[in-house]
Amino acid sequence: MAMDRIISLQMSALLRKEMLETWRDRRALWMAICFSLLIPVMLAGTMVIVVKKQTEESTRLVLLGGDVAPLLEQRLRSDSLEVEALAEGEPRALLAGGYDLVLQLEEGFVDRYESFRAPKMYLYVDSSSTSAGRAERHLQERLGKLQQLVVSQRLTARGVAPQLLAPWQLQVRDVSTPSSRGALLLAMVPGLLILTLFVASLATSVDTSAGERERLSLEALLMQPVPGWQLVAAKMLAVASMGWLGSLLAIAALVALMPVMPLAELGIQQATTASGVITMGLLLLPLALLVAVVQILLALRSSSFKDAQTQLSILQIAPVMLLMVLDAARVDLADSYWQLVPLVAQQQWLKSLLVGDSVSLPLLLAGSMVCLLLVALSVAFGARALRRESLLGAT
Repeated sequence: MAMDRIISLQMSALLRKEMLETWRDRRALWMAICFSLLIPVMLAGTMVIVVKKQTEESTRLVLLGGDVAPLLEQRLRSDSLEVEALAEGEPRALLAGGYDLVLQLEEGFVDRYESFRAPKMYLYVDSSSTSAGRAERHLQERLGKLQQLVVSQRLTARGVAPQLLAPWQLQVRDVSTPSSRGALLLAMVPGLLILTLFVASLATSVDTSAGERERLSLEALLMQPVPGWQLVAAKMLAVASMGWLGSLLAIAALVALMPVMPLAELGIQQATTASGVITMGLLLLPLALLVAVVQILLALRSSSFKDAQTQLSILQIAPVMLLMVLDAARVDLADSYWQLVPLVAQQQWLKSLLVGDSVSLPLLLAGSMVCLLLVALSVAFGARALRRESLLGAT
């Protein structure tokens, strides 16, 4: 009983010391806060800009020779396509003057059109312009519909049913739900939240391991009659608290900015609830512990403080790249066994909770237990590593 009390007092003292050093580091604290708030703000701003560009921007088209074909000009004009007919002009100069496209009618366009000889149109486009592709697709769509109308009118005028050229009609019916569309558009958000966790704990993990070794304060700690696992566990809890804070701030900021995001224009229904937000924070806690202990072990194995920063900077990019590769490869991550893999499991749970879908509680608990088991194994491995004399000699 007395031994248990001594161990608990030692652990409390260690944890208090690590927590004080962690939260007194203003540089690491501000780095965690700023990066955590930066991701949701950038995401919201990007969505607003994209939707505004799609809904408000219109295509400017110059119709050279269009004065002889006023009906063509009238049919092409729409709310999102501004058409200006000119008798003559230089296409290159017009494109440089702010127009997106130039459509030139060949000489004798009206005569060839009336004699059914398929007159030519020349479309001039500047492929180096960022809006050229969108504008060209828009015009092709308008011209395609107009061409179908002309063909139908010509066939009808000659007593031929237009249905003869269309043996069937294809109608596309979208059966997706707001949740499924939201899962597709918000697929990158879980990876960014996980990246926030890595970045928020980076500076603290390097300072509490490689930094203390270079300042020789780690040697003083190892000389104390304290088990190695307690030392690793205390440092892990301190680092994890910083990373978890970053992820919680990112989640809170993201949910707070959702009313500002144009989700309705994208066909997404905001379904994130308060219980979902709490669940997102809790399910990231085991991952925060795992990330913290792995960062500490890698920093201890590094040769210097700068080397530790380099290694951990690469580490924080690796999980996001892994998740992106899995998504790009269209791997079915919804199977039960994927819910037991750290990082992948948290990504899938966050993706479901962000769009209001439910998460299987048994799978969530099982995946979290696997993550905590890896944490325990890492702490034990770190305790053995602290007993090596070469650890303090790394420079």
